[in-house]
Amino acid sequence: MPIYHFHVDNGEFTPDSHGIELPNLTAARREAVRAAGEIINESNRSFWEHMTPWIMNVTDSEDRLLFTLQFGAKVPSGSARYIPSTKEPEGSGST
Repeated sequence: MPIYHFHVDNGEFTPDSHGIELPNLTAARREAVRAAGEIINESNRSFWEHMTPWIMNVTDSEDRLLFTLQFGAKVPSGSARYIPSTKEPEGSGST
């Protein structure tokens, strides 16, 4: 089975030197999302206080970059309102 490495950079780089065996890229994507949620959740306030992007680079056993996940938190200063766009994105129209 292929080995996938999940390298985290949340202001401090944490390389994954061991990696984990997973059956395929789809499983690696699922594991990346699961692990990212767990790591961010465990970071408690630091994710919200540092306001720097949280990045996970996933590589194979030959250090080829397969994909990257990036999360960030933005807290508005002052009063802000969320106004959703009413325009339908291109290419998503119904037929």
